[in-house]
Amino acid sequence: MADSDHGGSWRPFLLALSFICGCLNMLASGSLYVYALYATSFTGHLGYSQTQTSTIAVVGDMGLYGIGPVSGLLADRLGPRATSLIAGCLLALGYGLLSAGYASGLDSIAQNKPPTHFLLMALYLALAGMGSSASYMAAFTSLAKNFIRARGIALGIPVSFFGLSAAALTLVAQTFFTVNITSKFQSLQDKSELDTARFLLFLGLFGGLVNALSAVGMNIASAPKATVPNNTDDDNSIESTLNEEEVVSAADIASEQTPLLRDATLDPHNQDQDSTDSVASIKRYQHRDVHSISGKAFFMDRDAQYFLLVMFCLSGTGLMIINSISAIIDAVAASEIDSGTNYMDEKSPVSAIRAAHVALISLSSYTGRIVASVGTDIAIHRYGALRIYALPITTACMALAQVVAMFAPLQWLYLCSALTGLSYGGYFGVAGTIVAELWGADTCGQNWGWISWGAAFGGMVFNLLFGVVMDAHRPVVGGEPQV
Repeated sequence: MADSDHGGSWRPFLLALSFICGCLNMLASGSLYVYALYATSFTGHLGYSQTQTSTIAVVGDMGLYGIGPVSGLLADRLGPRATSLIAGCLLALGYGLLSAGYASGLDSIAQNKPPTHFLLMALYLALAGMGSSASYMAAFTSLAKNFIRARGIALGIPVSFFGLSAAALTLVAQTFFTVNITSKFQSLQDKSELDTARFLLFLGLFGGLVNALSAVGMNIASAPKATVPNNTDDDNSIESTLNEEEVVSAADIASEQTPLLRDATLDPHNQDQDSTDSVASIKRYQHRDVHSISGKAFFMDRDAQYFLLVMFCLSGTGLMIINSISAIIDAVAASEIDSGTNYMDEKSPVSAIRAAHVALISLSSYTGRIVASVGTDIAIHRYGALRIYALPITTACMALAQVVAMFAPLQWLYLCSALTGLSYGGYFGVAGTIVAELWGADTCGQNWGWISWGAAFGGMVFNLLFGVVMDAHRPVVGGEPQV
């Protein structure tokens, strides 16, 4: 299903339709970030250890981030429509099997049989992660290639829906999929819980339907052609054909196309002081596209290596908090109950606190993405700043979140969740745009996919480390691990 180019009077409508589909795709792509909402069901009802539960999260993240290069290649080669169709099938299949596996595990435990093996559940979540990756890449490549001017905003707003996804899905879960039940963890005053099987089935249906819509409505719309005079040495004027959007944005794009860690040798405001010199602006823009790189050349680029390292560290620690926040809450709450400093009451059962943290991470991630994407666009065009100036800010914010998590009581864990979301969202609000600007929009899907491997391996290392350490310190009473 190849995507066709469109232009003329239909272009504004097609751009708007593609933008809306991109936002919906991003909303469906972020469904893995509600894993913490049902992870406690795996430990509490299926009897998985924290290491096993963390392993499921790791394999799911590997599906989301590790398959990025393949998803990017599909989006670049097949186009966003075909990629969305593949994404919808994978999301429906992955979450459907995960729901069935959970329900089957509950039945097995009721019959005193072993539950569904945790590696099988991990495989199912990996399928959903692959679908999320394909859904994200379909939207990302479509937006990156459709919107040249103010690309930070054009990408940042839809990408922010990726961060907002967990908050929206948490609201849906709390409204439609929460059941009142007496939990085995009475000490945590938990009198309601998530209907995990039904919620997982909903996630599959939602992701499948959204991507089915995008398979019809998403497109890459070519800009109408404009003519620009090209003066020769003989003062003869010839006509050069190019996209209108390329003309109006050439100077803007040129000011952003700089090495990742360059010396500030050029002032973007002075690069095109002669506004009538269209040819110079066009050549700078064309030079950028011609030198799009991927594959080995991308891997050998020193800036790409630095960028991958930042992704590994920041995303890894962020995913550790995002996937394990419910386990952290349970541990801190149990500790405070034992020490007599419990701050919970009947109106705040632990399930509600877990949901609040998942939603808070999502909302702060959404805020971070919007602020970072819009703020860097403003800083670039008004003050000649570089978009990468946002990276030190996001990494410092993540470091502070980790420090807060080390010492915070239950009341102050909200600060950890807020800082984690702001940092994680702020980073991803600009990271994809930086990749498209520095290494070319034509190969942005593949290159962003390779960079995403940093998140896959970072999440694997830090999530497994969290699970191993927590299991090592989990109290055991009568041979049964406790909260």
